Amino acid sequence: MKKFDELMSVGSKIENITAEDAKKKLNDPNVQFIDVRDKDSFSKGTIGNAIHMDRGLLEFYLAEGSPLENDIFKNNPEKEFVVFCGLGGQGTLATKTMKDMGVKNVKNITGGMSEWDKIKD
Repeated sequence: MKKFDELMSVGSKIENITAEDAKKKLNDPNVQFIDVRDKDSFSKGTIGNAIHMDRGLLEFYLAEGSPLENDIFKNNPEKEFVVFCGLGGQGTLATKTMKDMGVKNVKNITGGMSEWDKIKD
């Protein structure tokens, strides 16, 4: 079994941004925020106009030909995607998955919603 530190080492293979940097992108029409937390957490509040993509189904949203394929990726190849979760772990893994599946411009908010909540006002 992999140890947690090994699992999270993928963080060095993706692009991470701070909550402050993410906040500067909030009103940019070329940026789409993606919330990979569970649906209940998403319904209690999210970042801007983020769309919900449950981490457990992410590969199905991305795979071409999947019944759950989300056209946002295919139809917007130049868009920047900013991924986040609650504390940063799921966002890190989701960002790596998106990158591995061909999403070119994807970033993870380090610390997720917990960091966002510190600067949101």
